[in-house]
Amino acid sequence: MSRCPKLVFTIVLFMALSSNGLAQRYRVGFFLNAAGFFPAQKNIENGFGSGLGAVFNINQNVSLSFEWKYSRFSVDKKEGEFLNGTLTMTPLLVSIHYKFKTGTFFSPYIFGGGGLFFNTMSLDERVSPEDKNVKKQEIKNGLGLYGGFGSSFKINQNISVYIEGLYLIRNANVETVFIDNSPGNTFNANLRAFSVLIGLEYLY
Repeated sequence: MSRCPKLVFTIVLFMALSSNGLAQRYRVGFFLNAAGFFPAQKNIENGFGSGLGAVFNINQNVSLSFEWKYSRFSVDKKEGEFLNGTLTMTPLLVSIHYKFKTGTFFSPYIFGGGGLFFNTMSLDERVSPEDKNVKKQEIKNGLGLYGGFGSSFKINQNISVYIEGLYLIRNANVETVFIDNSPGNTFNANLRAFSVLIGLEYLY
């Protein structure tokens, strides 16, 4: 079993084993969201994505969150680096949230954490002879960090709407592999991005 399936299996198993006990002691929830992403690297265009996960409330202020995110970006060619194509980023993230109780229907919070980032690059049709010699561009998977702030708005005892602003911190080596077995070209890509999202959370 590779590293990715092992990590996913471990997280799902932990959530399944923990949910009953935590639900009895505190509240367990699930959430999903839709997001816009704004990359730091100029030749990576603004993108869109989504996320889903589970949250375990440790006490009234502190919660632990597990999330899978998906984001998709169009990439413009930059000499010696990325070719034209589509970049996808699918990190598995863990974070700690601290919620400030206001005694009203909304609660602001801050959060921070990290996780394992998986990236793929799908190349567009190549025109020049040099670009046609490129077989693929492989982005190395690895660890990254993220953090931000948000606010939740309670609709009823079980359902809340929330908004967040967050920053994903990730740099990765990218290898360009050639069809004619020429030596591969490796460069470092700045995959950092700011994101704004809106989501729905259900607690039970």
